[in-house]
Amino acid sequence: IIDQKGNPKGTRVFGAIAEELRGLNFTKIVSLAPEVL
Repeated sequence: IIDQKGNPKGTRVFGAIAEELRGLNFTKIVSLAPEVL
């Protein structure tokens, strides 16, 4: 869940996330994730 500015509302991400998020400029979420697939 992100706000209007694209910042994540939470500070923890549990589990892996998809590599495609990096290409969509979700770098803050990618940096919080323990694993990127």
